Amino acid sequence: MIRDRAGMPAITGAGDDLRDKIRHERRIELAFEGQRYYDVRRWKILEDTMGDAIGVNIVKNEDGTFSYTRKVIQERIYTEKVYWQPIPLSEIEKNSNLTQNPGY
Repeated sequence: MIRDRAGMPAITGAGDDLRDKIRHERRIELAFEGQRYYDVRRWKILEDTMGDAIGVNIVKNEDGTFSYTRKVIQERIYTEKVYWQPIPLSEIEKNSNLTQNPGY
């Protein structure tokens, strides 16, 4: 309904293909609204979307032009902990059935 109103084609597909389309559309539609941080963690796709930090070596050549070389400036290794938020101690104290999330 929303896509029709916006003059956009309907999304077709199933399974992983449909999920990828929905994730892409959510990324575009909610850009700059602070949702991506939580989405990549909820979907557990952090390693796929936030790889190593890449920088660029820039060298001025003798002829006045510049050469650019991509360089990994930080290797990122993600543990299971990044997919969870800590449960506040005050909440754990209120309910003895709660246990802290892994890594906290």
